[in-house]
Amino acid sequence: MSLPLESVREQLLRAGIAPRHANRYVVELREHLADLTARERQSGLDAKAAAERALALLGSETQLVQAMIEKTPRSLAVRAPWAVFTLLPVAALVLAIAAIDVGMYRLLTPLNTRPGAVPLGYDGLIATVSFAASYLLGPALAAGCILLALRQRLASSWVWVGLGLIAVVSGLLGFYRNVMPAGMGHLAGTTFSALPVVLVDGRVSASASLSLVAGRAIVLFAIAAVAFTMLRTHLLGRRT
Repeated sequence: MSLPLESVREQLLRAGIAPRHANRYVVELREHLADLTARERQSGLDAKAAAERALALLGSETQLVQAMIEKTPRSLAVRAPWAVFTLLPVAALVLAIAAIDVGMYRLLTPLNTRPGAVPLGYDGLIATVSFAASYLLGPALAAGCILLALRQRLASSWVWVGLGLIAVVSGLLGFYRNVMPAGMGHLAGTTFSALPVVLVDGRVSASASLSLVAGRAIVLFAIAAVAFTMLRTHLLGRRT
């Protein structure tokens, strides 16, 4: 059984009111409704009649929704979805990976890791940072976009564009450890890069590297798209 005035919250969210404003408004309405119901009960009405009278005094759902819409600005996700779902997450992803790469270069370069072996004890740190930068940041931002879109009941095409851009950038950028074979001149030994490097026959292959990027991007976008579609369908089904 749905809570009283739950449909008011849903209509406000779909109209672009930020969840925090919609939630607070519905809480206030429920408190006011409880006060009205108690007053009608004191006047001698039974519980059912008191609840119906209190709802009539509170106003119709259309009136309540319209009153909130008229006095509350739309959320930024509704007013500028192109920024919230594309510009902001992609910029955050690029800046985070850049900060990680710069920080790791500054940590490792003085330790003479190019060329040469990584100092003992740093393997775990490098593996952890590489995994986080290359495989966790992108999915985390995609999940954040999906959560925001679900909370705001959005189905904007900008959500899909944002998920696609996050997948591409996440597939392309990261912190990668590369072990280059002897014979590659100054690149021989352990090196690090912000772009994935794939070796074919002992040489860097641009086509193989791009295939890896494309594969990672496709996988991330597919997972995000399926998750968003399923969660949105489940949410809408629950609310109907």
